[in-house]
Amino acid sequence: MSAPLPDLALFDVDGTLFDSERLWAEALALTLEPLGARARPEALSALIYGKAWPDAFLALRARFPEALDGLSAGTLGRALCQGFARLFAAAPPIIPGAVALLRRLRAAGVPCAYVSGSPRATIAQDLRAAGIAALLDEARSVPSDDVAHGKPDPEGYRLAAARFGADPARAVAFEDSGVGARAALAAGIGRVYVCPPPSAPPQDYPPGALRLPSWDAAYPG
Repeated sequence: MSAPLPDLALFDVDGTLFDSERLWAEALALTLEPLGARARPEALSALIYGKAWPDAFLALRARFPEALDGLSAGTLGRALCQGFARLFAAAPPIIPGAVALLRRLRAAGVPCAYVSGSPRATIAQDLRAAGIAALLDEARSVPSDDVAHGKPDPEGYRLAAARFGADPARAVAFEDSGVGARAALAAGIGRVYVCPPPSAPPQDYPPGALRLPSWDAAYPG
């Protein structure tokens, strides 16, 4: 028996709507190499997967202290976003099942938005490149620009629910990472579904996160 439709559906972006965490790792490897910090994308992905950029930068600085000495999170982040944009535009890595789920919920009248650790400009560009911007309420979505604390802090999910005037307990979240699932559960989101892409490193999901074999299993049509 299918779960009742939620009052609000909140989607993570990287790793959920798009298999783009691997592109962030590839772009990061290319960005770090001229600085003298060499690492395989897979190793970088395991280091930063699902983390908000400030937390990811701290992890990178601890891993590459000499190469990143004197470099700010903003400077590295801007270079990283430029590299990511080039990789994404070449072949937008849409996760078909997640986008189909988004379309099903919108067709059923459920308002949908995103809660992401990526900046608004990058997400807007990606959504348009993938042709799905109209499916999400971008004005009430929550990018990294809008919060002081990224996932696993619940601030982003709480802010999204508040922007819709929704009871978090009647909302649902779709995530791929353990940190994202913890953020949604800490915000009181009623149902938190997780389904990592094949490119994801192993995740430690908190109790209460509902693992799906594929996004097709969520609210089937």
